[in-house]
Amino acid sequence: MAGTFLFGSCGEPQLSDAPTLQEDQKPPVTFPDILNSRNRSSSGRLEDQLVSTLNSTLFADANIKVSQVHVCMLNSVNKATTVTTVDQQFESTLSSRWVTNDTRRNWNGDNNLNDLDWMFFPPFAVANGTFNATPIYQAMYNKWEFGGSCKTLNIDQTLYNTSMGNPSLILGIGGLPPADLPLADISVIGFLPASIFEAIFGSPNVLGVAFSFVFINPDTGEPIKTTRGKEDKAFTEVWFNNGFSWSMGAAPGKIDLESVILHEFGHTLNLGHFGILQAFTTNGVTKLVYQPVNTMNAFYIGEPRNFLGPNDKGNYCEAWGSWPWN
Repeated sequence: MAGTFLFGSCGEPQLSDAPTLQEDQKPPVTFPDILNSRNRSSSGRLEDQLVSTLNSTLFADANIKVSQVHVCMLNSVNKATTVTTVDQQFESTLSSRWVTNDTRRNWNGDNNLNDLDWMFFPPFAVANGTFNATPIYQAMYNKWEFGGSCKTLNIDQTLYNTSMGNPSLILGIGGLPPADLPLADISVIGFLPASIFEAIFGSPNVLGVAFSFVFINPDTGEPIKTTRGKEDKAFTEVWFNNGFSWSMGAAPGKIDLESVILHEFGHTLNLGHFGILQAFTTNGVTKLVYQPVNTMNAFYIGEPRNFLGPNDKGNYCEAWGSWPWN
């Protein structure tokens, strides 16, 4: 990605001077200043602003571009005086699809193009310095792979090691610029400082985010379409906000790790937000209710969503029931 967010030097660095990543240390994280919410137009949806900004800067000359950005937010609705519809989203599956036998997607070099490979970055795999998310990552992908009626897709882990360098296409990590190519189909960067989220999203309420990338036709600059008319997915990158108080299970004033991780991993598997959020007020007390209840409800409202609801399972089958296809 020539000319974008590179760390300059007056001379050629010696090998011993090049920055390296250490798995037992939490490296510093930077992001391109163009992503700061202060530097973006305030018109339109936040997610659409980010897609436009990323594609016109970091990925302007790349053969992949960002298709969609999905955020999971802590709901902060004010008390209502009546029954109020706060939010409604019914995107059963995303506009992009993973494609089998796509040699361009052999990021980890295993030559298995009928599976999805995910990777996590060990330095950021601990929430609040306390909770090791590594077993949770695996358990939540297992839940998607085996928890429904459609068991057509193998979701495999690729192990990260520091020789691979920066696992992010967007962030600078440990003095290294963003990577030119993905290391796996899905890169779970992990729990990042709250300052990153507040600067980029202009909100303290973003719990996690998934960036979906698609392949681009170099002649037209448009997304390549699959035989089913969907955009040809190339890569997904996932971040979580370490500024929240995380917990194992729902608790007052805390965020359930499994619920948010399962939700964001749903986005990596082509699922969108699904459900209606309503606020019911009785005697001045407001209760938030989702209909139907699913892990892919857009907002976190303090209730555990570490399970697959009926719509989650049905939408997963919509995305993967006939896998593999060309």
